[in-house]
Amino acid sequence: MSETSPNTLQYRTDGPDDAPVLVLGPSLGTTWHMWDRQIPELTRQWRVVRFDLPGHGGAPAAPAPSVGELADRLLATLDELGVQRFGYAGCSIGGAIGADLALRAPHRLAALVLVAASPRFGTADEFRQRGAIVRANGLEPMARSAPERWFTPGFAAAQPAIVEWAVQMVRTTDPGCYSAACEALAAFDVRAELGRIGVPTLVLVGSEDRVTGPAEARTLVAGIPDARLAVVPGASHLAPVEQPAAVTDLLIRHLSSAWQPAADSSTGMAAPVPPPAPIPAPAPGPAPAGYGPPPVGYTPAPAPYPQAPTPAPAGYGYPGPIQPTGPTSPTGPTSPTGPTSPTGPTGPVAPTGPTGPFAPPAPAPVDLGAPVPAPAPAPVDLGAPAPVAEAEGPAEPPAQPVPLAPPLDTPVPSAPLVPPASEATGAEPEARRPDPYETGRPDAYEAGIRVRREVLGDAHVDAATEGADAFSADFQELITRYAWGEVWTRDGLDRRTRSAVTLTALVAGGQLEELAFHTRAALRGGMTPAEIREVLIHCAVYCGVPAANAAFRVAGRVVREETGAGGSGAGEDGGGEADARATYGE
Repeated sequence: MSETSPNTLQYRTDGPDDAPVLVLGPSLGTTWHMWDRQIPELTRQWRVVRFDLPGHGGAPAAPAPSVGELADRLLATLDELGVQRFGYAGCSIGGAIGADLALRAPHRLAALVLVAASPRFGTADEFRQRGAIVRANGLEPMARSAPERWFTPGFAAAQPAIVEWAVQMVRTTDPGCYSAACEALAAFDVRAELGRIGVPTLVLVGSEDRVTGPAEARTLVAGIPDARLAVVPGASHLAPVEQPAAVTDLLIRHLSSAWQPAADSSTGMAAPVPPPAPIPAPAPGPAPAGYGPPPVGYTPAPAPYPQAPTPAPAGYGYPGPIQPTGPTSPTGPTSPTGPTSPTGPTGPVAPTGPTGPFAPPAPAPVDLGAPVPAPAPAPVDLGAPAPVAEAEGPAEPPAQPVPLAPPLDTPVPSAPLVPPASEATGAEPEARRPDPYETGRPDAYEAGIRVRREVLGDAHVDAATEGADAFSADFQELITRYAWGEVWTRDGLDRRTRSAVTLTALVAGGQLEELAFHTRAALRGGMTPAEIREVLIHCAVYCGVPAANAAFRVAGRVVREETGAGGSGAGEDGGGEADARATYGE
């Protein structure tokens, strides 16, 4: 295992040091051990680098706020290893990292495999709510539901030890890093950019995946110019675990045929990739129970997964020694408490790569001593009259030349005040929206609608804007432009602090409908139920006990809806309020 800094990721390597490099990325809530059963075959041709997400598998808890930040940390890690070009395969959020690399660092990718991936994972509201649940209740709810999301029912019933291993991986993850990863997925959306991915891509999905299924996979294939689809029968979200032989075979076939050699041979990757080595047939015997039917032509691989639940060490996401269910490879993975692979070097590596994750190519040499001719300015006659557009009616005399600046001792005559046309005629002034370019400021509406969606959620904003009519449309634009585009975008306070201030103001004003909106927004924006409770208790002192009593009823209901937590609000009456209407509110 490597030692990591906050701007790199925990990693391990397996395979020959002089082989082309293949990087494997994990799914949210898992560790690099999800790829254990692919390692024996992949290391015959590649030097495999696996990494853990922050706070996963005992990695340092340094939350990453975006998929781009995770990709930057991965590139910094590879820079330290001296790896400039590599193939990449990632599952779920690991696939999102791969897509980001293909968009921002395509020169470093030789081939790409996206497993159980999507150009946009669900909706932003879903992942922000998941983050709110983790902040409120910890990771136990996520751990209990992981087997249902990751495996088919038949596999989960037949492989209880693997199910327990998966649950332990989630339980030992840092909650703050898990919530940050949820926020990263909530903001991830590359649907409009798929056409820019030029790396040969395999999109691999389990036929029974209910998280990111075949529909999302087909969206990727339709958008990426050089992409093909592989659907693995009898597999759900963690296809590399549930159908390891099929996934391994698909990886080898794609990476061997699509790999684009690097131009720089210093990394040992310019040489042509050797043809795939034949996969030895396993010893005769029945297939492990619970495995779905493999694709035609696939050869089942040994199953070095645990067969009995084993408690995981504290802070680590792997349940201990692996007990095979069939013949195993002598190089198969073992417990993290002992050596994890006889072929993989581990340990800290001194930084040798570029200091930044996206080092630009060296510029062409420029002769700094050569004179650069400046363009000659066009002649301008400052005394010439400005052209006047033609208009109906008598022509006005041409404008007189105006000096650039009058002498300091020359009095400047004041111009006569001309009343607006509306005052002169008595007509009503025509409403006119200020042009942002006239004021020198960008239009705040676009920034406002973006922040409004991030804070309140897409569903709420869609209901508010779609429900607006001729009577309320101007009001919707006003709050989007000024409340969200001018105030919520200021740098002086972070969003959690602004949420706390907003809750206080709404309690003081008795605005219970708006309080419900913003309690939900505060939870999804990073505030915990305990912090919201403290804000309302503080309001009881400075806004009055009756106001806080009503606020506790509203906020308590929202907390229960968002987090699934028990308990009740602090109101004396125990009553509730009507649901808020989004048409006229925020």
